[in-house]
Parts: sequence; C-alpha cells; structure tokens
Amino acid sequence: MAEFVVQGVVLGGLYALFAVGLSLIFGVLDVINVAHGEFFAVGGYLVFVAVVVGSLPPAVGIAASAAGAFLLGLAVYPLLLAPLRRRLGRRPQGPLYLVLTLGLSTFMQSSLLALAGGEYRQVPPHVRGIAELAFTTVSYQRLLVLGAAAGLLGGLFAFLRFHRQGLAVRAVAQNPEAAQAMGIHLPRVFALTLALGVGLAGVGGALMAPLVNVYPAVGFPLTIKAFAITILGGMGNLAGALLASLVMGVVESLAVMVIPSQWQNLIAFAVMIGVLLVRPQGLLGRAVVR
Repeated sequence: MAEFVVQGVVLGGLYALFAVGLSLIFGVLDVINVAHGEFFAVGGYLVFVAVVVGSLPPAVGIAASAAGAFLLGLAVYPLLLAPLRRRLGRRPQGPLYLVLTLGLSTFMQSSLLALAGGEYRQVPPHVRGIAELAFTTVSYQRLLVLGAAAGLLGGLFAFLRFHRQGLAVRAVAQNPEAAQAMGIHLPRVFALTLALGVGLAGVGGALMAPLVNVYPAVGFPLTIKAFAITILGGMGNLAGALLASLVMGVVESLAVMVIPSQWQNLIAFAVMIGVLLVRPQGLLGRAVVR
C-alpha cells in the first residue's frame, strides 16, 4: 500500500500545480477560467518547440513556457475582462465570465489546431532514470514535477504572505471595494492574478509534457478534474485546493487496487460528491449562512 501512497502523492503534486492557479483566479476575480487547460497546452507546445525543434536545454524550454504563459495571462484582463466590466459599469456576474472564458478556450484551442495541427507531439523526459525508494520506484521526471510543484507553490504562498503585491492580491480577494478605497489599483491586481494563475498552468504544461502527449485539447481533462478539486477544497481557497489535490491523488492511486484503472477518472467526482454531501463548503471552505 505504501507504494500506492507514494505514487498518489506524486499524482497529487501534479494536480496541485494546475488546480491552485485555477483557485487563485476564482478567489480574486470570481472568474471560472474555462480556458485554464489551453494555457497548459500552450506551455506544452512552447517546451516542445524549444526542446525538440530548437534543441535547447529543458530548463530554457520550461522558462520560456513560464514566461509565455505569464505574458498571455497578463494580457487577458485588459483585453477581455476589463472591457466587459467597463461596458456593464459594474463587476460582471459569474455566468458572463464563464461564457467569455469558454469563448477564449475555443479560440485558443482552434488557434493551436491551426498552428500546430492535431498530431500528438512527444517531448523527451527532462531528466531520465528511475529512483529506487525503499518500497517503490518513481521516475526522476515525476520527481522533478513534484519538486518543482512544491517549490513554485511554496513561492506563491510566500509571495502572497510577504510581498507587497501579494498582500494587495489577498486584500482584493477579501474585499475589493475596501481594497480600492485603500488605494490598491484593482485592474493591476486582477491582471497580475491572472498572469500568476495561468503562468502556473503553463509551467505545469511544460513540466508534464514528457508524461503526456501534447495536442490542442491536452488540458481539457485536467481542467475538468481541477474544477472538481477546486470545489472539493473550497472555492477560492488555495490551501484547500492543495489539500484536495493530494487527497485526490492518493485516493485515485489507492482505488486502482480494487477497481479497474479505466474507472480511475470517475473517482475524482465520486470523492467530490461524497465530501460535499458532508461538507457543502468543501474541505477548507467557509460555510455561508443566509
């Protein structure tokens, strides 16, 4: 069983790198970013171009993917979300954002299909070899993803807790009107938050590219699972998303001991439904009293 737990923690680290960014965006902007998986795909394609086409070192490809996704995310708010807000004269309702990001998802996926075609692209492992632990083996590639996820998420939490801009992001998440009254520039915080969230997705795509084939819709299944993780952890709660990712990874890994592996993807939603029946606000979410 210990072997499955270790594999589950590794899997949970992969999920966390993706789901925490999605939860951050929802917590600050109240936006359900349906296009999150397309930024994951962009990260995968950028590392493919850098490493396979350009024969550059994997570190350069990962850095290029991070920078590319961050800059794309930085442009999303002023180009798409801010005009909608100005047009309405108020903060748009969640369904409007949902439709807008669904359109962005379709546009990005169609653009990737037109530019790169529908073929599966393979990226060689960034690091090769197998680590032999006391009771199991794990590829160095998976350990790289787990270590990078821990480092990036640790850096994100430290940024939100200690950096001036990070504190501004937290203030906006708690009360945007009060934060604005205190002199915080909301559009700048919204753009930074989107850039951070989709930047994590882009890095995830670059790190996980050797573990999955890269194609335009590669991020869609992960997006669906990330929604389940975000709801399970408590909408907009970063620590909850991290905890839910680890829970989901371990449960999925243990489940293959008793059920066929083709049923593994259903586990996420079975766990989510089971937990929500007991705690409707999610693992670390706050209950809302009306």
